[in-house]
Amino acid sequence: MKIVRLEVGPLATNAYLLKDDASQDGAVIDPGAEGARIARRCADIGLVPLYIVITHAHPDHIGGAAALKDAFPSAQVCLSHAGAVRLVDADTQLSIPLGDVRPSPPPSMVLKEGDELGFGAGLLRVLSTPGHMPGSICLLAPGESPQHLFCGDLVFRDSVGRTDFPGGDTELLQASIRDKVLTLPDETVLHPGHGPETSVGRERQHNPYFP
Repeated sequence: MKIVRLEVGPLATNAYLLKDDASQDGAVIDPGAEGARIARRCADIGLVPLYIVITHAHPDHIGGAAALKDAFPSAQVCLSHAGAVRLVDADTQLSIPLGDVRPSPPPSMVLKEGDELGFGAGLLRVLSTPGHMPGSICLLAPGESPQHLFCGDLVFRDSVGRTDFPGGDTELLQASIRDKVLTLPDETVLHPGHGPETSVGRERQHNPYFP
């Protein structure tokens, strides 16, 4: 599976492009802004995304979804039920303090714990990881060696997601880390919503905010 990371928007959100080289199918995770740029990069690498996956409904993770859906009309917009509810709640998704974003298309697939998204030989498994925001999810690629976890704003290198936004819950976030991240092998690569990649083992040893 090929993984391409693009930093997009004023908050430098990581948008991830995942591609199965044999089939050219794949997914885009968290198109937070600059949807047309993400679409061009997909074309550059020959990616036809089957899925546009949103880890949580904050505007810096959904702002490019509409333009990307315009470019790839058959791609399914995927997020959790709680995340879908918040797509239409401007206060909850913080559109007011962060400025206007183009509304995300409604989801064509609602995700829950254990759901799997397949594209060629690629596979993403949904993990429910609330805390930063209700309905937050992570995406595990269990068939890769090492495994990869696309963790949204749950975990960053040397830090964790904020819980002072509406719906944030520190205890839930700590539980999500303990139950869904720290149970993975140390070599699992973590791809956060902002900042550089890291690993479970590194964060287990060095992250001062881990439970």
